[in-house]
Amino acid sequence: GKGRTMLQDFFTWLLATFVIAPVQAEFESALRGIEVPAAIVQQVQGCVTDGAPALVARAVEDPWWGLTTGLGVAIRMTDATTVLAGSSPACAAALAAVTPLLNGAET
Repeated sequence: GKGRTMLQDFFTWLLATFVIAPVQAEFESALRGIEVPAAIVQQVQGCVTDGAPALVARAVEDPWWGLTTGLGVAIRMTDATTVLAGSSPACAAALAAVTPLLNGAET
């Protein structure tokens, strides 16, 4: 119904703003400075692209989760990468593969 569409729009905005966009920006800036296999870059991009609708679907099914997760990330209580990794096993694997590379780049 109409309420569900409004909820979906709200969570699409909330999660895109506080989860998807920051993770995307973080990875893009971090990956610029280091050599990362193209396959891993593609996996991470796929994760961001596919993860967004999965997270929105979960938030619509469980609005309390969507709200607490979105706000938790907004106030930096929850890690956006962890939320995105939770969207699918493939996403978790892609982020796990790239995280050590990013941590190495910070030192």
